[in-house]
Amino acid sequence: MLRVFTFSSMFGLPTAGPFGMKLEACLRMLDVPYERVFEDDSRKGPKRKSPWIEDGGVRLGDTEMILKHVAQRYGKELDRDLSPEDRVRSLVLRTMLEEHYHQVFEYELFVHDDGWAQFRSFFAKSLPPIASSVVPALIRKSVTKHLFERGIARHSPAEVEAIGRDDIDALSVWLGEREWFLTGAPTKVDATAFGLLACSIRNPLPTPVFRYARGKDNLVRFVDRAMARFFPELSAAKGG
Repeated sequence: MLRVFTFSSMFGLPTAGPFGMKLEACLRMLDVPYERVFEDDSRKGPKRKSPWIEDGGVRLGDTEMILKHVAQRYGKELDRDLSPEDRVRSLVLRTMLEEHYHQVFEYELFVHDDGWAQFRSFFAKSLPPIASSVVPALIRKSVTKHLFERGIARHSPAEVEAIGRDDIDALSVWLGEREWFLTGAPTKVDATAFGLLACSIRNPLPTPVFRYARGKDNLVRFVDRAMARFFPELSAAKGG
C-alpha cells in the first residue's frame, strides 16, 4: 500500500501540514488507498520537505510530483475533465495559495511573536524531552531565515498582516456562496485551499491573519464542508 509520511496530527486535523492535508484529500478524491505515517522530521524525506510517499520501491516528495506518480501508476488523475480555462484558473489560484499565502501562513506560525509563543508549545510536544528545549528555537531561526530570503519576513508585522488580509479577501470573494472554488464538485484546487485554510482557521493561535480568516463565514463553511467530505471520521473535531 502507498504510504504517506506527514506531520503529526494537531488542532483536530489529520495532520498539521497543509500540504499533507492537500495530498490526503486528493488521494481520497481519487479513491486511492494509503497508509498515513506520522514523521515530524521532514529532513528524512527525499526532498527534505513534508509530505512524501513510499510506494513499492519509489520514494517521492512534492505533492504535485506525487500526484503525477499516482496518475501513472494507478491510472487515476484529478482535473482530467476540466476545460482549458478551468485548468488555468486552478493553476493561478493554487499558485497564489502555495507560493504567496503559504509565506504568510508560515510567518504567523514561526515569526510572529504571538503565534510562536503558542505554536512552540504544540510543536515541542512532538519532540523528545531532551530536544524540546533546544530544537524549536533552532527551527524558528531556520524558518525565519528562509522566509526572509523568500521576502515575506523583510516586512513589518503590520505589512505582513495587510498582505495576508488581501489573500483571505481574495479567497472569500472568489468562493462567494459556492460550495467549491472551481466547479460544482471538488477539484485539486479545493484540496489545496482546504489544506491551508483548515490549518489557518482551526488552529487557536491569536495572530491577525488567522483571526481574520476565522471571521470569513464562507471560508469557515468551506473548511467544515471539506472536512465532512474528505475526513468524515474527524469532521466533528475542532481545533482549540
